[in-house]
Amino acid sequence: MSEENELSMYNYIKVISKWKWLIVIGTFVCILTAGIVTFFLPRVYETRATLVMEGPVTPDRTIGLVKIPTGLSLNRFFNYLPNNRDLNLEVIKKLELDKSPDEFTPQTLSQMLTFSLATKSRTIAINVRYSHPQKARDIANTMAEEVKEHYEVLNEAEIAQSQALIDEQFNLAQTSLGEAEKNLEASRETVDVDYLKREIKSRVSQETKLTQEYSNIRVSLVGQEAGLATTQDELQKQDKFYSEGRQINPVYVDLEKTVAKARISIAGAKAKEPLLKQKIEENKLALSELYAQLAEREPEWKTLTEGYNLARKEYLKIYNAHHAAEKVLAAAKARQLKTVSTAGVPSKPIEPNTKRIILIAAVVGLLAVLFLAFFLEYLVKMRKLEADSKKQNE
Repeated sequence: MSEENELSMYNYIKVISKWKWLIVIGTFVCILTAGIVTFFLPRVYETRATLVMEGPVTPDRTIGLVKIPTGLSLNRFFNYLPNNRDLNLEVIKKLELDKSPDEFTPQTLSQMLTFSLATKSRTIAINVRYSHPQKARDIANTMAEEVKEHYEVLNEAEIAQSQALIDEQFNLAQTSLGEAEKNLEASRETVDVDYLKREIKSRVSQETKLTQEYSNIRVSLVGQEAGLATTQDELQKQDKFYSEGRQINPVYVDLEKTVAKARISIAGAKAKEPLLKQKIEENKLALSELYAQLAEREPEWKTLTEGYNLARKEYLKIYNAHHAAEKVLAAAKARQLKTVSTAGVPSKPIEPNTKRIILIAAVVGLLAVLFLAFFLEYLVKMRKLEADSKKQNE
């Protein structure tokens, strides 16, 4: 340390030593004044009541395009609490705090209340600060009861509203399905596309059978006509009677019978052939008409069927979601706030903090008195310099 610094430090110590009683007395006066002021300050007491949420946590559900809350969550309810005029009025009314000497208003009570939320533990703490310890306790406990009742009312209202929403979504889906089914039935009454498809299938099958039968007849005619020609040739080669005894030739008789049967069969087949051709033509005409009707009605029917299937799918989806949401809402009704700990009568005030006030007063007073001591020392030096200057001038 340099000589100049040593001299400066010596001067400081010298000044403090010179004015030590002023410093001691001045600091003591500040401490005493702070103690007296603190004694007359109003006492503020603090107490706390704690509530916990019991019951299942149920996430919100989405039905259709609507997100539906399943009961009142603790976070949303907590936002209703600060500065809630209705709750404050109920507490004031029950404890008669609107009368003398308290004469509370909802705003006055709000300034005394502090709500805090612990999300993980699902608890709400209600802190009350007031100059009267017993009334602070009563306010905290009464507010806790009001908060519990308030949550029950709001939760039931929320559940009722959610129930109305899910019922509305279910009814809309049910109405949509009913309309789609009605349109489908109306279209079916005009032209049943399913019936047209079945009829076309039947006509196609019938056409195949008729064509096959006609083909078989044509093949049979060719065979029978060839057989008839051969039999007739054989018949011409045979004599009807034997030459010796004029006896009938049995071979001739058999061939003659065969020719007769063949002619009958060919005649029957030829008679059936135009009938089959007519049936085939009639079937083709009917089939063409059916295809035309199907081509005309199928797009509309397809659209109505797709609409019905979509409506039914949505209905089943909402139906299942509706029942699931009802179960969740039933569970949400079991949620309630319960008191974990009631507020007690505080034994010591939290304000004023006497130790802190006296400590601050001591530090501030010491600094102020030190400043005064150095200022007085400065004045003394200045007067001394003025006196020395006058002596020199004389």
